This record gives sequence, structure tokens and C-alpha cells, in this order.
Amino acid sequence: MLDVVAGSLAERSLVQSLSERLALDDVSVEVFPLEVLEWEEVECFVNDVSCTAQPPIESAEVSGVLGKDVSVASTTRDPDNVWVTYWLSVGGGASAVVFYDDYPGVNRRRIVVNEIPSYSLATEIVASKPAIHVPLSALPKLRRAREVSISVETYKRESRGYVLDAIVGSGEPRVAVAVHHDRWLAGFRDNSIGVLTLLEIARLLKRRGLSARLISFTAEEFGDPAGSSFYWAYGSRAYLERRAGGLDLDLVVVLDAAYAEPVRVDCVGVRGVESVLSPVKTLGSDVGAGYTDAVSMASGGIPSIVLHNLDSIKPVYHSDKDRYPGRFVEASILKIAKSIENLIERYGRGNVGGFYRAYVEHVRKASPPDLRSLLETASDPIALSRCLVKHYTAPVLEGTYSDLYTEVKLLTYSEVLRGIESKRRYTFLYDDTVVGPDDVDRLRELSRAMLEESLRCYRS
Repeated sequence: MLDVVAGSLAERSLVQSLSERLALDDVSVEVFPLEVLEWEEVECFVNDVSCTAQPPIESAEVSGVLGKDVSVASTTRDPDNVWVTYWLSVGGGASAVVFYDDYPGVNRRRIVVNEIPSYSLATEIVASKPAIHVPLSALPKLRRAREVSISVETYKRESRGYVLDAIVGSGEPRVAVAVHHDRWLAGFRDNSIGVLTLLEIARLLKRRGLSARLISFTAEEFGDPAGSSFYWAYGSRAYLERRAGGLDLDLVVVLDAAYAEPVRVDCVGVRGVESVLSPVKTLGSDVGAGYTDAVSMASGGIPSIVLHNLDSIKPVYHSDKDRYPGRFVEASILKIAKSIENLIERYGRGNVGGFYRAYVEHVRKASPPDLRSLLETASDPIALSRCLVKHYTAPVLEGTYSDLYTEVKLLTYSEVLRGIESKRRYTFLYDDTVVGPDDVDRLRELSRAMLEESLRCYRS
């Protein structure tokens, strides 16, 4: 029930166990090391109450009046709002922030915080003020005391994490299934169940003689040695950058917090794949899955689908309550694994061009009329789809960094343009650029430029 963080002994032991388990099924396994930033909590107390430190805060001792010097705030119904509340509180002069949960039974929760409102790769996280989480039951006692003393000890060092890269079957597979094995706290849904499903997929594919690449990433939750404010999906991003020859794939299926039917499906670069994902029940999603390793796949020009239940995981997200929920998940694992087996079998037959043609047509229809003519009928829809994913898709936040209850999505420039024409605002994550209704002309020019870049990529 403890953290399994990138670079830790716990991660090393887990990856070794996974490697040995896959080897028993005669699966070819490579363990790829990556330099990571290891962050772990040693101890955390506020007065005599045990607390949970929020990464990547450092060791500190702070005293003050609760509600005055030291802010106190709920994690809200969406715990990712902690990120917003923290930088707003510190910017308002708070010497520390104490979070608590309204969700029943949650005594510990861990969310990455940053004093700088940024998700940029070029901006380094700053977390000099303590951020802690306490059980709701401890809050009345702390409020009666008014004066609180916070003592936090954390451990931070450069270390080595590990990506597990396995191949089932022969040849160079065109499809991969990806999960992440690092986790905060109990982490069953996020994402131990993904690892268990990966093992079941390996068994099914081996039995059927089907070929696929199976990847388990380090540092999805946190671990960039540069301390980037774009703190998640570092392991997959670094792996794609540093793996010799990259990954030549037509599709990656990302499993992240997929544990119950209907399983939500987000697609980037393909459309209509849900039709072959039986026997599991699926439902289209509007989450966008930008908080997953799919964002790295998109930057590498690899179409992906994400199977998840991110919309319903909020009560247990990154908490001590994210434990084995019951035997129903065993049936979910089998159904999800079988559905992916069916998808990989379809790819093995080569009858998949329709998924990519449907995506190209979706992009064409979403584009303004003066841009649609640029998307001519492609003789190789897979290659065009990959170029559109790489150059015409970007991770964006719906709204601004000051907004609560936002989502990170992977959208085409046409979709962003259509959104701001409808009076919405978006923030491009890589450089923190905010666009809104006043930027229609500028974004139309950018959309055309990126579409032309996609076509140059396709023709090269």
C-alpha cells in the first residue's frame, strides 16, 4: 500500500518481478534504464497529527495560525484542483497549505503541486512552501489549536527508473499496449490494474500466436530530473526521445485506470476502433486523456487509443483508498485483455485502413472551409494520420490555469479554433500560451501552418 515511485527500490523490485513473470511465458523482455528524479516522503506531522506530504515539496518546518498564515482547503470533488489552490494560496502569502478530503474514508492523498502556474516543459517546478494533506477527522483538533507546527521530511535525489519493453510473437510489431507501473499510495486503479491487464494480454497473445509490443513505463506520475512543470508522462517522453530509432508503430493502446465497464475510450489518430473492442463495453469520452502517456505518443507521431475510467476515479485518485475494490475487477481485466487481443488480431489481418481514413475525414470536416482542400484523399491514410498526430495535435487545457475543474485534452488546431470561435479559452501546455475569442485570426493562421507542416511530413 506504499508509493512505488520512479527510481525507488520498490520500482526496481517490481520491474524485476514483471520481467521474470513475462519470461516464464517465453516473452522477449528488455529493461530500458532512464535517469529520473526520485521523490519520497520520509515523515510528515502537523502538531501531533500524521500528515501526507505533496510532491515535490522539500523538508521544512513551518509554524503559524491555521486559516491565517497557514491556508486550509478542501481537495474538492476533483483532487487535481489541489494544484490550482496551492499556487493561488502561496501567491496570496500563505506560508503553507493544509489540504483535507470530503470524500469518505480518504485519510491520505498525494497530488503534485507547483507555486508557478505553468505546465510548460521550459518552466521548472517551484514548491518551497509545505503542502500537506490531513484526514478530515483531524481537522477539528487542528482548528481548536489554531497554532500549528508543520514538520516535513522528504527525500529527493537523481536516480534510475526502468521502462519494461517486451515483445510477444515474432517480427517488429505495429501495435503496442502501454501502461505505467509507478504509483502514489495504494494505486490499485492507477495503475496496478493496468500492469495486471498487461500480463493477461501477454498470455492471450502468446496462446494465439499474435504479435505486439508490451510496455510498462516509469515516471508517469512524476520523475523528470529537469523538474519540468509538465511533470507527468516523463518516462514515456524520455523513452521515445532516447530509444535508438524511436518506436515505429501504427497504434499504441494506453491502459490507465481502466477497471470497470463501460470503459471510456479516447482516440487520437484513429476513429471507430471501439467497434472491435468486444467483449468489453465501451463509451466515448470527452476527457481527452491528456494526463496520460498518450500525450507522449502524440508528440512522437504515434496514433493512440486510451482506455480509462478517469472520470469516475476521483474519489480514490492518488489516495490510500485506491485499493482492490472487489472481484468484479477480475472480470474487467479479462474482458479488456480479450478486447485488445481482438484489436491486435484485426491489425494482424491488415484490415485497419478505415480507422485512419475516418480520422483524416474527421480532421477535414473539423477544419475551416478554406483549409479543407489541403486534405486531399491520401493513398496512405496511416502515414497521413501519423503526421497529423505529430504536427496538428497539441495538449491543451480547457480554460486557464486559474480555473478549477479543467481537463487536459489532445486536440487538433482546428478543434481549438472552433472552440475559441464559440467563445471558449484554451491554454497550450508546452508554452503556456492562452488563446481566446480575440485570437481567431492568429489561430487560423497557425492552424493553416501546422496543417501544411503535416502535409509536408506526409509527402516526405
